[in-house]
Amino acid sequence: MKKLILLLPAILMLFACSAVKPDFAFMEKTAVDQNTGLTWARNANMPGRPLMWRGEDNVYEYMKRLNETNYAGYADWRVPSKEEIGELIEYAKSMGYDKTKMDTWPYQKLRQLGFIDVRDYDYWTSTRQSSTEMWTADLTTGRVAPKPESKPYCLWPVRGSSGR
Repeated sequence: MKKLILLLPAILMLFACSAVKPDFAFMEKTAVDQNTGLTWARNANMPGRPLMWRGEDNVYEYMKRLNETNYAGYADWRVPSKEEIGELIEYAKSMGYDKTKMDTWPYQKLRQLGFIDVRDYDYWTSTRQSSTEMWTADLTTGRVAPKPESKPYCLWPVRGSSGR
């Protein structure tokens, strides 16, 4: 038992090091994560303002227009899951996160990486919490949590599947 306890930190470190981290290939309009297969819109604020989930000029209407226009040559853009945007946030935090230093917050790190107009705001995910709440991702703090779907949030389109 003592040997197992002594080996536990080494085992945990090996597990942490084996986690696949994003490796982005940036193009003019997209950023492809070479490890997950996801393609993110390079501009993280394409609508230019937060959108409502339902109602006029909502998330689905925007995504429909994006796909109808074949943005960046693709017609299968969608809203990311909470896990997908959560992985992006964790990657940003792994580049040096300190909640007391604004230049280390996830939205800043993602900008430094090469994404355009990443906002210090909440972003929609496609993951529903309840009939009135959706999971959102706060790119200031990095927190992914349920919030009321009746409020507007930013939209960051993604396409492809992480295969997980």
